[in-house]
Formats: sequence, C-alpha cells, structure tokens
Amino acid sequence: MLPQKMKISDKAFNSLRRLQNNTGLTVNIGARLAFFASIERGFTWDGGDIELKQRELDKYTWLGEHGDLVEMLLKQKYPNLEAKDYYKAWGSHVDDGALVMETSNSVSSLVQRL
Repeated sequence: MLPQKMKISDKAFNSLRRLQNNTGLTVNIGARLAFFASIERGFTWDGGDIELKQRELDKYTWLGEHGDLVEMLLKQKYPNLEAKDYYKAWGSHVDDGALVMETSNSVSSLVQRL
C-alpha cells in the first residue's frame, strides 16, 4: 500500500532535524514517533495536498518493523482512500506529530510529552 520509496515534507523534515539536534534521535526514528503521536492525538488528514519532497528513504528505513502496523492503522482510520492517498495521509500524520515533538530538548521530555 505505501510505496517502497517515501519522502516527508520540508516542514516535517525541519521539525525532525530540530528534534534530532535536541535529543539525538535520527529523523527516521523521529518520523515513526511523530506518526504514532499524531494517531494517538486523534489527528485526521483532511484530504488536502501535501508536498513530500525531503529525504527519500526506503519504506523499511522510515517504518522499521512497524510497516504492517502503520499500514493497518492507516486503513483503519481511512477505509475509503485510494491506494496512492495513503502515502499522503502518512505524510500528514508525520507533519502533525513532528510539530508536537520538535521542541522537546531531551528524550525524557519527549516521552512525557507523548
């Protein structure tokens, strides 16, 4: 369902770089946490367009061993999307979660925030 090569938005990339500078968590690990934080917060993608043009990585690098779980959560939250739109939904959740997490200045403060 999600493509083998994926990118995130400029906004998410910048937020996750700030998080990396503050906590040492890499951008791909931050993106995983951002996605799950966004789902947990109850964020819902409005179907709008999103430019995913930063940091192309393969799906496994972005999602790790949680790829099936991410896809299942997306299908559960958005049961009527076309296959190509799940990628945009994932990207919008990374955007949302990254903004919440970017000001954390340590892993412990990040855990408390999530």
